[in-house]
Amino acid sequence: MAPGPAASRPWFAFSLDLAPAAASRHLHGLPPVPDFPEGELAEALDVDVVYDVHVANWSGRVARLVDAPGHSVVGRLRPVASESWPALARLETALALATEERPVQVRTASGTVVDALAFTPSARDTSTQGPVSEAFLITLAVAAERARLPADVVEKLQAEARIVHAVQHARVDGHRPPTPTKPGIK
Repeated sequence: MAPGPAASRPWFAFSLDLAPAAASRHLHGLPPVPDFPEGELAEALDVDVVYDVHVANWSGRVARLVDAPGHSVVGRLRPVASESWPALARLETALALATEERPVQVRTASGTVVDALAFTPSARDTSTQGPVSEAFLITLAVAAERARLPADVVEKLQAEARIVHAVQHARVDGHRPPTPTKPGIK
């Protein structure tokens, strides 16, 4: 008798994990990226992201998933074979110190709500001190575009990167910094 299909776990990708190769320009020495299925467009319910975890490799604060009733985060729901889960956990840690597995309710494009897991940085080391990582935001916008998230989601991420750039580079004398011309920001 042939063995049955390998068990899989539902994984909600919402950050750099949407397209890990996008981070390879900034992060050197990433662990091998397993071959994950594209998955389906979905949204995690009653959550949002905040930029309150400082990650030295990104020179600033990165996204963390938090409870936010009535809000949602768009991403991809992907089935991951159980034996690939440890490799996924190593990748998530390398991308943005996303070491915690967080249960989320996810609505798929068909309207079905399923339970899934998302990786997020720990809430233990949060801080609003220091800059939000502009490089992280730019890479996140690129990852979202590569993962074919809706155009309005990609545009919002690009706008956030431009705003962070303008605020963090604003000068007391009122001169505006030049708009970033980095790849991924339009």
